[in-house]
Amino acid sequence: MHHAEAHATGGTVRRPQLQDPLVPQGEPEMLSTPSALDEFLDHVRAAGSFAYDTEFIGEETFLPRICLVQLSTTERVGLVDPLELPDDAMRCVWKAVCDPTLQTIVHAGGQDVLIAQRGAGESASAVIDTQIAAGMTGMPWPLSLANLVESLSGVHLPKGHTFTEWDKRPLSKAQIGYAADDVRFLPLVWSKQRERLEALGRTAWVAEETRESARQSEAFDPQSQVRRASRGLTLRPRELTVLRELVLIRQEMAQALNLPPRTALPDGCMLELARVGTPTAERIAQVRGIPRATLQHFARNIEETMARARALPADQDAQWTPRPESAEQRTQVDALWSILSMRSIALGIAAPLVTSRAELAGWFLSDRTERPHLFAPGSWREEAIGSWLESFLRGERHLNLRWHNGGPAADAT
Repeated sequence: MHHAEAHATGGTVRRPQLQDPLVPQGEPEMLSTPSALDEFLDHVRAAGSFAYDTEFIGEETFLPRICLVQLSTTERVGLVDPLELPDDAMRCVWKAVCDPTLQTIVHAGGQDVLIAQRGAGESASAVIDTQIAAGMTGMPWPLSLANLVESLSGVHLPKGHTFTEWDKRPLSKAQIGYAADDVRFLPLVWSKQRERLEALGRTAWVAEETRESARQSEAFDPQSQVRRASRGLTLRPRELTVLRELVLIRQEMAQALNLPPRTALPDGCMLELARVGTPTAERIAQVRGIPRATLQHFARNIEETMARARALPADQDAQWTPRPESAEQRTQVDALWSILSMRSIALGIAAPLVTSRAELAGWFLSDRTERPHLFAPGSWREEAIGSWLESFLRGERHLNLRWHNGGPAADAT
């Protein structure tokens, strides 16, 4: 939704649709001065727990531009304006998110937590993600905030302003209402989820996975970017190697240009470059879609990177080439993935939250004397699935399938 349209939508901030002591009933407070922010953060620290979200623009710069920060306790909702506040005031917000004595509640909050960690210069260790909690309590994965709130509270949240211009001021009434809704119901949602998790003994699992999710959001994962850029096409091993090296240099170029990586060098351009034979400046310039600034400043770097990749020893291709599966192995891995998924269903855990078929195949087809465990020893995945799966493969455990209440169910013994 564009800024003008957002301003035309509604004349008042939406009031809560649920009277509950865990849902703040007042108007959201605009926090645009250091004194107002300090007072609200004092309230947050006294509460000991708060919900947190951000609105940012990530399509224009290497690091996203933060336009609004939403905070909520069970009593108050505060909307922090980073465009009005100095950096040292915003650092107080980021420090609160990373404070190990304060519980921070987010939903699908990996990127939001990463923003706070960058701003504070430290890790956030007391964050709980309600999307992860939903995946560990028998709910679909991934589950949107609107669907989660409706499922647990009966409140229907209106469609959000996904494409709104959050950097424009003043914010509209509709924008303020939408931003407040992003955090207003999270304390109630987490309270209901925590009861279920405590009964299942999985509260620590959610905390562990939330921390891991934040670490993954921070890490640069070139392999996943190679998979995305290849668009599911079958590339030659050497082409994959060139693509890998381009992904690595793209990150450096994007940071230097202060552009998002896929803006500095789009995936489609990298895919075409990977298929170019002998790299020359002329051939690189003929690839359509490469931004002018990238060619102007980095054409030589791209040429040298491609030449270096094509000159690597052949065994370097293997680390980026998926292990080929024979027909028999594909059948085995498919069956094992189905079994793992049903074991997850039996536990009420979303299978994609546990692992992926690719990771499972890599483990199953590898020399398991060198990599005996699919999951890290002591992790929640090992406790929930890993130990049972290894026993199952030894023939010591089994899985009973049945149809129950309109869906598949499984009993693992």
